[in-house]
Amino acid sequence: NAVKYTPDGGHIELTILGLPEVSSGYAHLRFQVKDTGIGIAKDQQDRVFERFYRVDKSHSKEIGGTGLGLSIVKHGVMYLGGRVELESEEGKGTVVTVRFPRKVS
Repeated sequence: NAVKYTPDGGHIELTILGLPEVSSGYAHLRFQVKDTGIGIAKDQQDRVFERFYRVDKSHSKEIGGTGLGLSIVKHGVMYLGGRVELESEEGKGTVVTVRFPRKVS
């Protein structure tokens, strides 16, 4: 999605970090994709993880896709005990963060 919705000349950044141990004995592995794309309106941000949901239906045919990608990501991450977070502002870009807990011995 970052590639698909970031115009030419924009930037996409992928960050992978192991976060430090917290008091519960778990650390978190964090994957973050940050782009300077078109962004997502506040009123649609909760819906982007629904199956078949497309934010911009007017460009669906030219851009392609089924609206399943983020739903698959969310369910896969949840199955593995993680969580997905989304921050976005229209016209400025989107940040999707995936966190997986990891037991620290």
